[in-house]
Amino acid sequence: MGRTKSGTMQLAEGDYERLRRATETYREDLVLRLGAEVGLKPAEMSQFKPTHVVRRTHRGTDLYLLAVPADGRNAYLPSDVEHDVRKYVRANNIDETERVLPVTPRRLQMLVSSVGERAAEKTGREELVDVSSRDLRRYFARTLLSDGIHPSIVMSIGGWDRIESLAPLLDDPGEDAILDALSPESDESDVVPNQVETDRLRQVVATARTVGSALPTVSTRNEVEQTVCDRFSDSDLYQFAWIESDTTDARASLAAAAGLDEASLEAIRQSLSDRDTDYADRASRTRTVQTATAAALPTGTARGSLAVVPLVHGETVYGVLYLALDRGDVTDPEADVLLTLGHHIGQAITAAERRKLLLADTVVQLEFQCSDHNDLLVRLSADLGCTVRLRGVVPIAEQSLLCFLTVRGAATEAVFDELMATEAVENIRLIRDRGEESLLEVALSAGSTIMTLTSYDGTVSQFVAEDGVARFAGEFSNETPLRDVMADLTDTYPDTELVAKQEIERPARNTADFRQSLATRLTDKQQSVLRAAYLAGYFEWPRGSTAEDLADSIDISSPTLHQHLRTAQQKLLTSFFDDESEGQDSTLGL
Repeated sequence: MGRTKSGTMQLAEGDYERLRRATETYREDLVLRLGAEVGLKPAEMSQFKPTHVVRRTHRGTDLYLLAVPADGRNAYLPSDVEHDVRKYVRANNIDETERVLPVTPRRLQMLVSSVGERAAEKTGREELVDVSSRDLRRYFARTLLSDGIHPSIVMSIGGWDRIESLAPLLDDPGEDAILDALSPESDESDVVPNQVETDRLRQVVATARTVGSALPTVSTRNEVEQTVCDRFSDSDLYQFAWIESDTTDARASLAAAAGLDEASLEAIRQSLSDRDTDYADRASRTRTVQTATAAALPTGTARGSLAVVPLVHGETVYGVLYLALDRGDVTDPEADVLLTLGHHIGQAITAAERRKLLLADTVVQLEFQCSDHNDLLVRLSADLGCTVRLRGVVPIAEQSLLCFLTVRGAATEAVFDELMATEAVENIRLIRDRGEESLLEVALSAGSTIMTLTSYDGTVSQFVAEDGVARFAGEFSNETPLRDVMADLTDTYPDTELVAKQEIERPARNTADFRQSLATRLTDKQQSVLRAAYLAGYFEWPRGSTAEDLADSIDISSPTLHQHLRTAQQKLLTSFFDDESEGQDSTLGL
């Protein structure tokens, strides 16, 4: 096993064969194949019945699909796997309406772990000890993607609802690979590609890199937006640039601009607002780059087309970036580069907003009550009659959260079964089981009010669900569109009501100074890793989580995890001891 450049755990083809050789029963081998070659989750395997296998004749060949009962999708069942399923069903006298694997999802997870331990012992490859059912699904997706299967097909048969879920499974392509893929293709007669377009694309990539490299050096949203505009206007490829922030007003507000005077900019914006096509709205809704020709703008203001780029991170659209090309039209490859950069800019704005919330003197706290079973934690507490309490949240991907939950009043295995049957749950790990209470690490991609609050850069200060009713609170900066937050919550979870709203002050104590000092020293990744390690019990004795557990949960390599932890701990101690010394000197000087 290894990791991709993005840090995601990678099960190599040789490792998969080692796992299969380590199986001791037909059941173990079948479970591995259903995970690594069909892409099923443990919860889906446990519900699988012979009647779910469907034969289709395609171009004269019999092929097989598996109607996954959990979400209704059709998974592809390779013929040799179908043969093994049929053989297993006959050997065990399983009826067409009976479950092929009549055990709990948790038991299937344990089965995979047992095979991994056995394979590690037989081969001496210690990393196989940590193999999980999640690694099998990753292997399934990565194999198909490497074979050139379109991501939309992989998403469909594997049950992923967001393409971002597949992104960690791919290595970042180099510049040459990008240019090879996007440059005009030569035909059989070796016609020379359009060198002008190729050169421009190379310059676009270089400009995007220049803009992207400047983002980590700024700390506020205003600085992010102005820096982006400045860098583009300084480029030879773009005449001017401006950013409009996302707002509920009839006309978006101007956030930053560079490369043209105020009067010209106002004339251009007015000209665009008078047209039938709302380029900004279309870019925001479709999450694609829109273009307006130079003819759509006042005479003499622009020499080329206008690109309208959405600035997006997760579910949040922060606004749009307008770029006036120095000449010509926006090509599809250029639009692809700009769209990717728009996501990076959105990510930088998210980081700036979170930093501002952390350092704010006052925040707005909204308290809600929810009895809507669309929230999976509300449903869990109702179905099992238990209490679910959120200990903390760590963002691990653009649209995924690592939630640390304590569950009291329900058997751990029952909690696993309930959560694993939900598509929004990407992974579950038991950190500690104290009998009456368990501590779980749950990776969520949707299905909870927590996701809505964090999508607006809110901090979930408390969340408790008991017997089908949750009470939770979120803290937001004063600039957050609170009406949008409440509208999104009640649209997705109708049985939710606002029970309290108040502005609270952050105490102006040494604690705030300490946090501010630390926030300026730690990167976002270091904060995430440090918080995840703390919540997962990494610093407790005995440890609640190993470094390998933690690295796998947040999709980074073990060496990278240790590097982030060491650096973060050093900065934490530096902030504590240095700031404490400064405070003591000040006091003694009075």
